[in-house]
Amino acid sequence: MYNFFECPTETKGSLELFTGVRQIYVVTSPELINAVNRNSKALAFNPFVAQLGKRITGHDEPTSHIVQHSLNGEEGPGYVVDVHDRIVAALGPGKYLEEMTKSFLKDAWHYLDRLETGNVVNLFAWTRDVVTMSSTRAIYGPGNPFNKNPEFIGYFWDFDHDLNILIADILPRFLAPSGYKARSELAAAFAEYFKCYNPEVAESSAMIEARYRTNTQYGLTYRNQGCLEVGTLLGILANTVPSSFYMLARLYADPILLQDIRAELGHAAVVESDDKLRVINVTAVRDSCHLLNATWQELLRVHALGVGSRYVREDVLLNDQYLLEKGRVVQMPMAVLHSNPAVWGSDAYEFRPRRFLKGSDGTKGPRTNLSGYRPFGGGASLCPGRHFVALEVIALAACMIMRFDMTPVEGCWRIPAQKQESMATNVFPPESDVTVKITKRQGYEDVQWKFEPR
Repeated sequence: MYNFFECPTETKGSLELFTGVRQIYVVTSPELINAVNRNSKALAFNPFVAQLGKRITGHDEPTSHIVQHSLNGEEGPGYVVDVHDRIVAALGPGKYLEEMTKSFLKDAWHYLDRLETGNVVNLFAWTRDVVTMSSTRAIYGPGNPFNKNPEFIGYFWDFDHDLNILIADILPRFLAPSGYKARSELAAAFAEYFKCYNPEVAESSAMIEARYRTNTQYGLTYRNQGCLEVGTLLGILANTVPSSFYMLARLYADPILLQDIRAELGHAAVVESDDKLRVINVTAVRDSCHLLNATWQELLRVHALGVGSRYVREDVLLNDQYLLEKGRVVQMPMAVLHSNPAVWGSDAYEFRPRRFLKGSDGTKGPRTNLSGYRPFGGGASLCPGRHFVALEVIALAACMIMRFDMTPVEGCWRIPAQKQESMATNVFPPESDVTVKITKRQGYEDVQWKFEPR
């Protein structure tokens, strides 16, 4: 059954699960979600890695034993804890993050240069290709499977499209043939990548070096390293690509917002070297462009529709009021939390980035301590890649809107609804693409653009 915990004083109701086996607690109150985060040992995310990991990636049983050992550090060091901690260190603010962002933009810049003559493109398909190729190049280096064969872009999205069927694990070869084949192809390609991997020459990120060291330390075969890397691709691409698409669509669809953010960028993040050259400073984009960053936050509030889950490892009295029993599941649906008028006000269903600013004009900087906001999860399971994806999305958006104008071929902007395909994704892709015409920004046709990391 479902128990809905919406507020500290009442339980709203229940529904029977079709299995009738496991009770699921659905928590939508910010206060109670904070209580869930504080009980990270008893209410843990890592058990889902053990339960679903093999179905997602297709690794073998001995690898499952390695992954499942000491999931929360209860028996000393374990694979999941070690790889998580090393990835957190590799993806946190600092030189490694700056190197990845620089590499991402360097590759993405080539795609932007190809738009100089004016192009008609399908925006989601174009964004998918740019972000996939540039992200994997920045993370894995030039020797990665996507760089060697761009057809792997299609393989990844076939895998993502069929992921729910693969997780169900009911005749996946026959019920999800495209996803099953794609997963196998991706796993084999990354097995070969790791077989030939040399951190001294790979030009890969610190994150991949950390994963490779951990995989080697725990004795994972190359085949299973490749399988596990397919799961890592979900974290790298599945949310980032739709987020980048919706960021561009939202910016260009709102002329006032676009004008204000262009002015903000021009004031805080663009250096005029001469009449014909402008340089975009990525660090200033991140640190000084409050309205652009608020738009990113609002995009995630509106478009991050996934569900955070925790496994109850032991009985817990949540907030001194609700008993959560061992062996059951806690779910925290973002769509409910992010659209709650009690948290966000009567305009909760509107796209209004300035709600994330202290002042109406953004001069007082960003709002903080937003308890009703969790697009990257919370507590001990806070997404370690959140800093990189934020820089990818806002930096790409900043470069695009400063260099180009974009108009829909149909004449007016229409923000497409999202379609839920994967239960492992928070920002779902659009139901349909938007065909747009991209031209050099009016009044800046003769300007040359560059970027610098800091």
